[in-house]
Amino acid sequence: MIIDPPLPIGKVLKAHGLKGHLKVLPYGETLSTLVAEEEVIACLPDGSEISLTITEVRPHQESFLLFSREISRVEDAHRLVGAKLCVPESRLPSLDADEFYWYQLIGLEVVSTDGAKLGILEEIIETGSNDVYVVRRGGEEILVPATQEVVHEVDLQRRLMTVDLPEIY
Repeated sequence: MIIDPPLPIGKVLKAHGLKGHLKVLPYGETLSTLVAEEEVIACLPDGSEISLTITEVRPHQESFLLFSREISRVEDAHRLVGAKLCVPESRLPSLDADEFYWYQLIGLEVVSTDGAKLGILEEIIETGSNDVYVVRRGGEEILVPATQEVVHEVDLQRRLMTVDLPEIY
């Protein structure tokens, strides 16, 4: 039974096949660490939760296919489209001091090294070389490369990220 608050590790994109497999967009690399008999919680958009026991997780193009004991029909899988797959924080692998999980970064206020407020980090895009942080303020959107040269400091206590943007900004 999951006791600590569930944290999202991926989102169900669609049903896959006729036996209720789920195509899942991963949030980082955590999905690849799941193994058979582990439990995840499907947090549905309506606020309800469904416990799933994994039977298999395997890479599929830019996503993962998740097989669970509880979902065996495509109709059941369709009900989970849009759900976030969650695990308790205690089950996440530990990180180095300069590494962060996406859930820790989403919602941070982003400021430049000269103190200008740039907006809120609302989304993270995975690319081949480095992640890109999507920072929004009002109708403006800034794409921030997630590199050591650009991101100077992440202060989770103050919910603040300090960046030194390239000259194009």
